[in-house]
Amino acid sequence: MMGDFATPTAANGSSICINNNNINSGINAGTNSNNAGIPKHSAVVERLRQRIEGCRRHHVNCENRYQQAHAEQLEIERRETVSLYQRSLEQRAKKSANNKQQNKQQDPESATTAEQRNNTLIAVSLTLYSSQS
Repeated sequence: MMGDFATPTAANGSSICINNNNINSGINAGTNSNNAGIPKHSAVVERLRQRIEGCRRHHVNCENRYQQAHAEQLEIERRETVSLYQRSLEQRAKKSANNKQQNKQQDPESATTAEQRNNTLIAVSLTLYSSQS
């Protein structure tokens, strides 16, 4: 811990010049002999690059599959929409045809009923006319 050591002080008002290269080389020499199992910086960076590249390839692969599945899903939904729209048009046409057919069926019935009523009126009129004479 850096705070545990006293900082060097200059004696008699002189200044202290510490060469960082000497300190770092001394530290590196001490750590390399004690920690021989630690890989060098370039090996760590290379492994990290390989992992990043693997993740990138995986991401691109997954993204391609996702885009393909999304496009297929959109096509399925488009087909279903067209199918539903076609069915709705067919149902409208069927209802329209049924309504026209019902109207045509009601017209002959109403014509028959009107004709019967007219015949009845004529018969009643004839009966009344013949009874007066």
